[in-house]
Amino acid sequence: METESIKKITINKALTCSLDESVMDIAKKLRTGKERRIFVVDKNGKMEGIITTTDLVYKALCDGDKCSKMNAKELMVKAVKSVDLNDDFEKALEIMNELKTFNCPVTDNGKLVGVISYHELVDYLFNSVKK
Repeated sequence: METESIKKITINKALTCSLDESVMDIAKKLRTGKERRIFVVDKNGKMEGIITTTDLVYKALCDGDKCSKMNAKELMVKAVKSVDLNDDFEKALEIMNELKTFNCPVTDNGKLVGVISYHELVDYLFNSVKK
């Protein structure tokens, strides 16, 4: 079976924050959205980084008083692997496997468009084989 473009899979909305959002605002967004990760984007929607709940615990909460003054730019992990809309499934699976995660951000020329999950990839592939 030929690999197909990411465009054929359901792309879920990604939780985002701006570079200057406070740690408290980020924590509230994560709790409200019941998410484990938030993507940091600039004014144009370009993905700049990612913050996970683990980052909040280890980097922010452990720093005590400094925590309340931190923003997304100070807390985020900058090197985020992602797939472009025109990439194929294989690249997304490689990234998920390498990072031992079940989600992969999707960009369009660097601009964050959403997140795909391992479940959606497997579901799409399974249904393609059944046809």
